[in-house]
Parts: sequence; C-alpha cells; structure tokens
Amino acid sequence: MHNVPAQRPDRQRPGGNAFLAALFVDALGSGLYLPLTLLFIHEVTGLSVTTVGLGVTVAAAVGLAASPVAGVLVDRFGSRTVLIGTYLVRALGFALYPLVGSFPALIAVAAVIAAGDRAYYPATSSYTAAIASGADRDRLYAFVAMARNIGFGLGGLLSTAALTLIGGQGFAVMAVVNAVSFLGAAGCLALAAPRPVDESARPAEPVRRRGGYRSVLADRPFLSLVAAEQAFTLAHSVLPVALPLYAVTVLDAPPAVLGVLYTLNTALLVVGQLPVRRLQVKARRTHALALGGAVFAASCAAFAATAYLPHGGWQLAGLVAATLVYTAGELMHTAPSSALAAAVAPAALRGRYLTVYQLTWGVAAIIAPAGFSALLDVAAPLLWTVLGLSLVLACTWVLRVSRGLSDAALYPLPATAPTPSVSASRPRARQPDLRGEPGSRQDTDA
Repeated sequence: MHNVPAQRPDRQRPGGNAFLAALFVDALGSGLYLPLTLLFIHEVTGLSVTTVGLGVTVAAAVGLAASPVAGVLVDRFGSRTVLIGTYLVRALGFALYPLVGSFPALIAVAAVIAAGDRAYYPATSSYTAAIASGADRDRLYAFVAMARNIGFGLGGLLSTAALTLIGGQGFAVMAVVNAVSFLGAAGCLALAAPRPVDESARPAEPVRRRGGYRSVLADRPFLSLVAAEQAFTLAHSVLPVALPLYAVTVLDAPPAVLGVLYTLNTALLVVGQLPVRRLQVKARRTHALALGGAVFAASCAAFAATAYLPHGGWQLAGLVAATLVYTAGELMHTAPSSALAAAVAPAALRGRYLTVYQLTWGVAAIIAPAGFSALLDVAAPLLWTVLGLSLVLACTWVLRVSRGLSDAALYPLPATAPTPSVSASRPRARQPDLRGEPGSRQDTDA
C-alpha cells in the first residue's frame, strides 16, 4: 500500500510574483504575432511566403538542435540567468526582423529566435521548480499556464486592433512591441531580487554535476515518462494544427468558427487551471496525468464523431462539445506533467532533464503538421484513431512507470513517514547518487 499524503505547508521562495509578471508581459507581446506567424514575417521582411516558410522550418531545426546546450547552461549558470538571456536574445531577434531582406538573413535571425525559444522552456520549468516545492510547485505551474494564456489572449486581441487601425504598418509595430515586451520581461526578473534566486538557496554542500546527459539517458523511469509525454504533446497540437484542417476541409465548416473555438479554449484554460489543480492536489501526479490523457483520447473520439452528425448547426455543436472535452484534457495535463518531470529530476541536473522532457514539444512541432495532414489525406477517421490509441497507450505506460517512482515525485503533498513494513515493500526507482528529495534543502537550482 502507498502512504496517504499528509497536508503540510509547502514552501515558495521569493521571485514568484516577478516571474509571473515576466511571463505575462512576454506572452502579451508574443500573442501579437503567434496567430499570424508566417504572415507576420512575410509582411515585416518583404520576402515571399514560400521563402519565409522554408526559412522558419530551417530555423526550427536549428533551434531544436540547440536545445541540449540550453540544459547545460541552466545547470551551469542557473535557470534565472538563462531565462533572462532568452528574453534578451529574442528581443534582439525581433528588433532585427524589419531589417531582414534576404533568405540568409532570415535564417540567421529566425534561428537565433528559435534557439532562444527552445532554451526558454527548460529554463522556465527549472525556475518554477527552483522557487517552489511540493504542492506549491504544482500550483505555481498552474499560475504559469494562466499567466501565459491571459497574455496570449490579450495579445491576439491587440494584434487585431493594430491591423484594423494601422493596416499593413501594424506588422512592423508588432515586431517592435514584441521586442520591447521581451525586454520588459527580462527587467521583471532582473529587478526581482539583487541576488539571483537560484543562487540564494544553494545547499550547504554543493552537489556535483556528474554524468551530464549520460545520467539522463540512463534514467529509465524518466525516459519512459518522456516517451509518454510525446503522445500528450502531440495531442496539444490538435487545436492549432489538426482541427483547422479537419473542420474546414473535411466538415466544410466556416473558417470563422475556428476563432470561436480558439477563444473558448483560451478562456477556459485561464479560468479552469486553478480549480482543476485544487482537485488534483491530493492525487498522484501520474494518476492525474493518465486521466488527462484519457480525456484527450475521449476528445479524439468526439472530434471523429462530428463527421457523422448532420451538416450545419449539429456539426458546429459537435465541434464545440469536442473542444470542451479537449480543453478539459489540457487542463488536467499541464500542471502534473511539468511538476512530475521537475520532481523526478535531480536538482544538479534539472536543466538537462527538463531539456530532454521539453524536446517532446519541439518534436511535436516538426511532425504534427506533416503527420496530421498525411493521416487526414488517407482518411479523416485515421487521424483520430491513431492519436487516440497512442494516448491510451501513453496513459497505460504512465501508470506502469509510476510503480518505480518515489512518493516525493508522485504526490504534490508530502507523504507521512512510512512504517518499516510499508517502506520495505515499496519499489524504488534507480536514481543517481546526486538526486535529492524535491522540497528538501537540496531541491534548489544549483
């Protein structure tokens, strides 16, 4: 039997409010261009859409290749320092976009931004883990998702207003405003405390970083979580990638409905994150993660079923219902996924661990457009069947892996002290010597 987690106070170190402010300012600026990425770059640089598409693809590949370096930098210099660096790098990149006039220049600037994007995610997750522990860490991950979704939503509204009021010149304004937003985000973190947060709480005896990525690749339970996470991150690509193609080309739905579905999804992600997190706080993170994956799989069945509804209002209602189920899956997956990865990772190698975990999003960004399109071309139900089955397999795998993880990784709330008989019967994960219990004094971003 597993011990029932006891409710004990969690700890959050200074820096959380400034961190959330930085994320909001960042997302507000990014929301200006993200819904119109290719069109934005085309208008700002004057290059053809084909050239822009090829350049962005090459840049994305460069950014993905640079990801392992981000993990090393986080472990060496601290997540806060690297996070500020990603803001400054991307501010420079967006400031240079209006000066781009050739394909090589586009690749150079876009690759710098892509590398900053790829380093941003493990740095963000590591910083979250560094300033919070236990259930408070799950709560902070929920706040992170809220801050970003609010910023993206407001940024999208501002981009519409800018294009309506200024016209074509609005794209150049977006580039400048986004660059300024990155500088503002960096300032929020830089002014948070005179001494870096991830250096102010170091353990008395520094933990040596041994093994590097070899230690990560030797951690079988963690790699099993990464394999399952790949299916979940592909599911996150349904709304921006698969649904537009499916709704317009298969269901012949009006394109305007996509904006309604996106707005509905974003609004529910903002208001639902904390209530869902409160329901998950006493559950195992792996159970919460598997339940989120099961709801994702149910949404695949719901999207597939809309094709068999009468065309028109019934199909639109079916899309709305399927989007609601899909959004519930997103809400259930986000916080436990990030918190579980951070809890499994040893503090001294957290940057490398979370970089590997975050690679699933980069892989999904590469294979989802081509893969989803190919499956839809063969047969629309094939996409939902393949994705749904992969999610069911991932959920089963997560539950299997949970048997080899410690209570400290499994539960947001600390567990009560085990009796000798229970402790002796509980399987433990094979972990490197440097691994410390999350939430202890060694659980810092050293």
